[in-house]
Amino acid sequence: MEVAQDTFISSTYWTDRIGPSAALATISKMKEKNVPQHLIYIGKKVQEGWSSLSTEHDLDVEVSGIYPLGHFEFKYDNPLVLKTLFTQLMLEKGFLATTGFYSSYSHKDEDVEGFLTAVDSTFGFISKAINEGNPEKYLKGPVCHSGFKRLT
Repeated sequence: MEVAQDTFISSTYWTDRIGPSAALATISKMKEKNVPQHLIYIGKKVQEGWSSLSTEHDLDVEVSGIYPLGHFEFKYDNPLVLKTLFTQLMLEKGFLATTGFYSSYSHKDEDVEGFLTAVDSTFGFISKAINEGNPEKYLKGPVCHSGFKRLT
């Protein structure tokens, strides 16, 4: 501690104005652009799309979560097989997707429309695979893990 007596030691924010300035600018931009409302709007469109498309394709799907952070779950004996198949099929359509969706300010109506068009055909395929009785036969890789269970 004696060495510190002859030197200058900065305390919180004395020399760093970048972090607080960036935080204030971000808060200001979020208010100006009403980002929270946009996140809710986009997330609601996605959740409503999942719900209506699952009904249209006679899939037992439970949609949950707040609008900006939505999820859905296949309510079948093999939900991870179906989740894996969903991801695989969506990747084939150009979407890195899973059973969750976190809206972003960059998401626009046309993005959601394209996404839901892909979900529509994917749900249709999954519905047919369930009715055939063996959706796992369509997987091109291993079944996904469930959360952090793979670590325990």
